[in-house]
Amino acid sequence: MNGRYPFPELTLRVVDSSDLEAVVATYRGLSPQSIYRRFFTLTPDPAPLVRHQFSLIDHRDHEALVVIDGDEVVGIAHWDRAGCCPDEAEIAITIAENWQRRGLGRVLIRALAGDAHRHGIDTLTATVLADNRAALGLAAKNGPSEVHMQGPEAHLVFKTAS
Repeated sequence: MNGRYPFPELTLRVVDSSDLEAVVATYRGLSPQSIYRRFFTLTPDPAPLVRHQFSLIDHRDHEALVVIDGDEVVGIAHWDRAGCCPDEAEIAITIAENWQRRGLGRVLIRALAGDAHRHGIDTLTATVLADNRAALGLAAKNGPSEVHMQGPEAHLVFKTAS
């Protein structure tokens, strides 16, 4: 990842249309718990949800970054500009099972924040399940400026780097 990151064997880049099937394969490789934590629903096949999300990517109001290991997508990070507030975006990060808890989420959130900032976004929000310790730990390490607990969900607000 350009030598600046702790994963020199990986490539981090903006997603393109040729990545769709590799992205779908990554989601299909997730455990049911990881799928639930990402989509807040159980689904036997996440492909329709992933394909829909992929169809929204326009590189202006909806963007995704991927981390590639050879031919495999091992990480995906999205930002989606809020319709009401053009300087805000909701984010989501997914890491392949065998890459979880290795620091890749931290790399992706920083890259995602930088990319969003270059697109005029200064506030990022994320909604995670309140019992998702991995996501809350990642958020704590990256300093959300606000955390709001609402039932089973935690709503996080981050400022992008200036």
